[in-house]
Amino acid sequence: MKAQKVSAKSTAFYIIGLLVFSAIIVIASVSLITRDALFLIDNGLLAVSMLLSVFFVLVVTYVYAVYIIRPNYKVTSQFREYIIVNSIITLVIVFSSILYSSLSPYAVPIAAVSLLVAVLLTQRLAIVCGVSSFVIMMIVCPSVAYAQNGAVSFMNLYGLIVGLISSICMTYIVHRGYTRFKITAGALAIGAVVSLISIPFVITEHDVTFIDVLKEVMFSFLGNAIAVGVSSVLLPIYEHIFRVWTDFRLAEVCSLNQPLLRQMREKAPGTLSHSLTVSILAENAAIAIGLNPFMARACAMYHDIGKIKNPQFFVENLDGGYNPHDDLIIDVSVKIITGHPEEGAEILRAKRMPDTIVKAALEHHGDSTLMFFYLKAKGITEGDLKTDEYRYSNPKPSTKYSAIIMICDMAEATIRAKKPTTKEELEDIVSNIISGRILDGQFSDCDISLQDLSKIKESICTAMPSMLHQRIDYNKAKERR
Repeated sequence: MKAQKVSAKSTAFYIIGLLVFSAIIVIASVSLITRDALFLIDNGLLAVSMLLSVFFVLVVTYVYAVYIIRPNYKVTSQFREYIIVNSIITLVIVFSSILYSSLSPYAVPIAAVSLLVAVLLTQRLAIVCGVSSFVIMMIVCPSVAYAQNGAVSFMNLYGLIVGLISSICMTYIVHRGYTRFKITAGALAIGAVVSLISIPFVITEHDVTFIDVLKEVMFSFLGNAIAVGVSSVLLPIYEHIFRVWTDFRLAEVCSLNQPLLRQMREKAPGTLSHSLTVSILAENAAIAIGLNPFMARACAMYHDIGKIKNPQFFVENLDGGYNPHDDLIIDVSVKIITGHPEEGAEILRAKRMPDTIVKAALEHHGDSTLMFFYLKAKGITEGDLKTDEYRYSNPKPSTKYSAIIMICDMAEATIRAKKPTTKEELEDIVSNIISGRILDGQFSDCDISLQDLSKIKESICTAMPSMLHQRIDYNKAKERR
């Protein structure tokens, strides 16, 4: 994929912004380390050299992120990513400067940069940002120490190196399936290991006692614990302000206590039950083809949210009773049924849901034909009847998530209606659904492959039997006894 084009005007804007971030970092960090507001004024040449050095590091990070890393992923807009990365680096370095001067260089929590960027954006970018933060600390802290004392303590440098090791290790605990507990436990485990690594660095100093070694080891562990605490505080703030949909936030929107899902439970309980089943199938399918299961589940939970506007016109909410379509002309029924994807997309846009979830709601039927109403109309119409008037008028799936929801949605409804009794019957149903959608051209706008479709079929056929299992009637069993 080609790197996205950045205009000269926007590049100039970003570069000026980096200069501002550099100035904030240098002024705030040096002032906190020296506790002297006039230090930079008295050491003008040093201040300028630090500013230019920090600016250079941020520029390299920006160029690397935009032109090398970013073409491989799309998490959020470039501007939001720019603000997220640089504000995290700035906040953590300024906070680290406080701990550097008041506690120990081993206590600096620069690992928080890697942890936050890994969760909010990507692991690869997190490593780059962690290294950049380390380099900036190496520029600022030794420079100030040298200006004050005419020498730089090796322990101060070693403390920052230990922080870099923690920072890099932190990125590897953010993997698929991570939870808040796993991240916290993993970070503390890394802190315990890294604190032991700090021992050789500490004992290289002259006149170091056992108490000094123990103290620095404790500070090293404390730095990782503080990094976890800082990340825990800042993460929900960044998620909310910048609308970054992490796995944590996606899991939250799938909770049945969410307002939209509560509304669905009250107005369209059958649709909610259907969505819950589809969410299990979609989650398994996403895992099978290497997609984010949290996003797939969220797409499934909300794909039919548009039905809450007219729940009584959808079969899963009829409960075997009166069917209002019996009293409607076919064209009206078709209009009501085909309107729910767009209505759902409008609801989700109003709630500022992720574009992927909105697309799944809008595209999960594509422009497929409502065969039930088409055949019903054909039975009372003389001559040929075109299918165009009995199709959904929505876009075809443009993402793999939408394609998964399309397949799982129809598979759940069809399997529940036909109730296959053998594995072969189940496989035939799913195969016919997928092949029918391929022949109808529904997957022509997304990059899903035949191998992906085969894995999706396998995941559905594996999961569905356990969801349709029969239970023992214990009352009849007692009667037999």
